Amino acid sequence: MGWSMTKPKRKKKRKSPSPLEEFRNIKGSKREQLIAARKVKRLTQGQLAKRAGCSTAMISHLENGRLNPNADISIQLEQVLEIPFYELFPDL
Repeated sequence: MGWSMTKPKRKKKRKSPSPLEEFRNIKGSKREQLIAARKVKRLTQGQLAKRAGCSTAMISHLENGRLNPNADISIQLEQVLEIPFYELFPDL
């Protein structure tokens, strides 16, 4: 027979993304200076995060350009890596 007892599948409606959601996943430029400074000090992201008082995920997001540092984190990174803010984050 040509019919079944199951319900037909409904198509999901796609919402048009709001302007804020469109730009949420766009990455900034990779911060090579921050990565290089961390590697010169021979620190892993976890070790740098521990010394700077933040999470490893935050260091990863900072290095990938997905997040901008707040004042507290930028000061801690300057002290740990011994490099001024404008050299660590030239794109800001």
